[in-house]
Amino acid sequence: MSDFFDSSFGLARHYSLRSPLTYLGDAIFDVRLALSARLARVKADQSPKYRVLIVGVEVPSRAGQLGKIAERMSKSRHDVDVSILPMKPQGKFANVDEAISKAPRPLSDYDWLVITDDDVAFREGFLDSYLALAGAAELDISQPAHRFASYASYQLTRRRYGSLVRSSRFIEIGPITVLAARTFNQLIPFPSSRWCYGIDLLWSALTMRNDWRMGVVDAAPIRHLSPVAQSYDKTEAFAEGKRLLEHFEVALSRADVLKAEPMIQA
Repeated sequence: MSDFFDSSFGLARHYSLRSPLTYLGDAIFDVRLALSARLARVKADQSPKYRVLIVGVEVPSRAGQLGKIAERMSKSRHDVDVSILPMKPQGKFANVDEAISKAPRPLSDYDWLVITDDDVAFREGFLDSYLALAGAAELDISQPAHRFASYASYQLTRRRYGSLVRSSRFIEIGPITVLAARTFNQLIPFPSSRWCYGIDLLWSALTMRNDWRMGVVDAAPIRHLSPVAQSYDKTEAFAEGKRLLEHFEVALSRADVLKAEPMIQA
């Protein structure tokens, strides 16, 4: 049995997001990236041009917000399609599956799938920077690092000083998750789940079984603008997550997947 829902190992430190020191820390890390010759070389490489699908589920109380996020993200040198659907009373990934099915082209036509929530902030050119780094590192399942001024759940996903990309054994199901084409057949459609807890740990297990590459992209960080899991009781979500892991015979511990891994230095 996995201890993933019975342990607090690896949780992120809770920062005061309005603290001047938090923003100073992000500024110092940004300066280090701006001085990176390696990052400049990666971003200057204009090949290949990818086919990208951005999908998301619109929350009724924030109508229009996700469209703005997708519009900003899709300003890119790549060939980008967007598929956004209104939320239905089902799990996040059941909604995402529907959004994928409504995309302009079949999923098999795309090189990357970007799943985004509507409560994120990022800099202009985010998608180009992100895919240049994820492509160079040959990542199959990845996410952008969290800035210090961001609501993060795990210390692993906080940005690291002087890092462009880090290998990892764990990637969250949000707020932005990026999947490469060779994972599509095994990950999609996603497992049936109301709360979606445990799906990220299933990804960890599948990554190990399939020799995929999983990682955190530090040089394209984001801000998550909302606290996680504030609108529901997590008891039922944890119970569902345990059942999902039992069903797929995933027994990884938090220590297995949340430990530090090698990084590509700036």
